[in-house]
Amino acid sequence: MIDQILDYNKNFVARKGYEKYLTDKYPDKKLAVLSCMDTRLTELLPAALGLKNGDAKIIKMMERGVTGKRLYY
Repeated sequence: MIDQILDYNKNFVARKGYEKYLTDKYPDKKLAVLSCMDTRLTELLPAALGLKNGDAKIIKMMERGVTGKRLYY
């Protein structure tokens, strides 16, 4: 499986597939989204919020979360 992933990546770079993902390091919507690390949210979360690449920083957390102004671990 790793060989397939590496081959795909080599072709992706060769055909410059990354160019459509180029963005500034600062989010366009000046937004940060805190989320859990659930892999099901990789595509679902931005789609559910109407966000495209570069709109927001998506911060994936493990453990509990945020309440008010405090971050809980």
